Amino acid sequence: MTKQQAEKKTVKFETEVSKLLDIVANSLYTEKEIFLRELISNSSDACEKLRYVSQTNSSLNETSQFEIRIHLNEKNKTITIKDNGIGMNEEDMKSNLGTIAKSGTEEFIKKMGDKKGDITQIGKFGVGFYSSFMVSDQVVVRSKKYDSKESFLWTSDGKGTFSIESTEYNSQGTEITLSIKKDESEFLSKYKIEEIVKKYSDFVPFPIFVSSEDDKKEKKDKENKEDKETQVNSAEAIWLKEKSKIKEEDYKNFYNQTSSFYDEPLKTIHFKAEGVVNYTSLLFLPKSQPQDLYHPDRKNNLKLYVNKIFISDKLDALIPAWLRFIPGVVDTEDLSLNISREILQNNAVINKISTALTKRVLKEISELKKKKPDEFISFWKNFGPVVKEGLYEFNDFHDQIFDFTMFNCSEKEEMITLDEYISDYPNDKKKIYYISGENKENLMNSPQMELFKNKKINVLLVTDPVDEFWMPMKMKFKDFEFTSITKGEVDIGDSSKKDKKTKETKEVSDFIVYLKEHLKEKVKDVKVSKRLTTSASCLVADENDMDMHLKKLMAANNQNINDEKRILEINIDHSLVSKVQMLEKDQKDKFSEILYDHAKLMEGENLDDPKKYTNLIAELVSL
Repeated sequence: MTKQQAEKKTVKFETEVSKLLDIVANSLYTEKEIFLRELISNSSDACEKLRYVSQTNSSLNETSQFEIRIHLNEKNKTITIKDNGIGMNEEDMKSNLGTIAKSGTEEFIKKMGDKKGDITQIGKFGVGFYSSFMVSDQVVVRSKKYDSKESFLWTSDGKGTFSIESTEYNSQGTEITLSIKKDESEFLSKYKIEEIVKKYSDFVPFPIFVSSEDDKKEKKDKENKEDKETQVNSAEAIWLKEKSKIKEEDYKNFYNQTSSFYDEPLKTIHFKAEGVVNYTSLLFLPKSQPQDLYHPDRKNNLKLYVNKIFISDKLDALIPAWLRFIPGVVDTEDLSLNISREILQNNAVINKISTALTKRVLKEISELKKKKPDEFISFWKNFGPVVKEGLYEFNDFHDQIFDFTMFNCSEKEEMITLDEYISDYPNDKKKIYYISGENKENLMNSPQMELFKNKKINVLLVTDPVDEFWMPMKMKFKDFEFTSITKGEVDIGDSSKKDKKTKETKEVSDFIVYLKEHLKEKVKDVKVSKRLTTSASCLVADENDMDMHLKKLMAANNQNINDEKRILEINIDHSLVSKVQMLEKDQKDKFSEILYDHAKLMEGENLDDPKKYTNLIAELVSL
């Protein structure tokens, strides 16, 4: 027996480890590639620890170049991750590799006490290492601590025990070798490993090199084998640099990298938050719409980092869906990571960051409107409909959104805010009148607009479908009630119409009664219109019914809706109405449906029998 064999110790994992190891290895992480992120994070922490100790201990010489090396051996089916960091002794191995959720990092931070602000650490839970067993059936760790002459070997198959023994390892730091399972051979690909490094560990502050046995063969005849070795990671997180040291070109390049756009961002939002929650954020307002902006599966485009280590770009809770067009990164050191680093949707810290990010983005949009109105209008045309989705949600941001929300209107060419509406066009009724439809031009020519145009009463021309949902829900802006001019009665204090109606009560009421009976299968009611001045008839929804355009939108999306009949309003001063009204009973029966079909045409709807309608019009004109 050799000395090393004699000293070999086989130890059972602590009870907690035995119970949880299988979960960690097989079901804790949703993506197996996470194992490399975790091991690199541990290596980075080890380098950071030694860097700190070197700076505070004059008896030590600071390592000239901290680095992390990953080597692939396809023939032996192994991956080796090596660092020249602080290393581990026998006790460290027992404590850090034999106990779950008790990493050396956490212990190290405790020892640093008040000085912990001087050191950046990634791993705060000791489970990342065990993710190695997702892809390997044996893990071997060799390590030599910076202040020790001894080195140790840790070995385990992840099935309940591990062994520790003395070994010959001349390098300072730690080397982890994974024996890759047969069905996980994709991780023996250099291209695959480099891809994972770029994805998760691109901004680790120490250089990461990836090599393989094939590389060695290619360099066999070369004297200096390291000369042409290429660093895989960037090693510099732009968002953590001082703003004064970042060029506009740097921001643009990073924006291009994170957004898939190749133009310049409309606005760069770079700030560091310190307080209850500490984080750094680098966000961008884009100029262009992403092609999938309205795709139901589109998620936000923000990447979450913890101390420069990529965690997720699929975290819905990081920013509201109605700001899903914002690309960028968020990096925090305050996140209390759960053991998988993935189940973060309901995390209190994430929620606080999300609230702060949302407020800041909305503030920046508002500033853009004030300082660069032309650029804002362009932004609003691209992203306004998405931002207004936030008005449909129950949240605390409605006032901020309303601060810059813009609408087309009937009395101005340019778009206006709601504050401008109520200040420039006040009315005693305390109402914000609106009409919804497909485009501004059609709405301006709508028969329901006639009275409002005649009286120069401003009406919001709503063309974004989302407005149909939040306006009825919101009900009011300040003291003003949102009022659709295509629903219910219109009361703008116009006494002349009332007088006219009173003067012709008997004549008109008989005709109204007749139309109600004759058209009862088609309409809910028939009324004398207060809103028509030039058109013969129009259709409106009842006060408590769904707005007509919203009903069309829902029907177009195959949503089940109640088949609500609408109200037919007629203009008793119109020649067509007068002519039908004056007909004899048999002819009136024949021609009265013209008024209903006319109203449908004015709404842009298809007629059941267009030929019949045109023939009746021609015949009526000839009478």
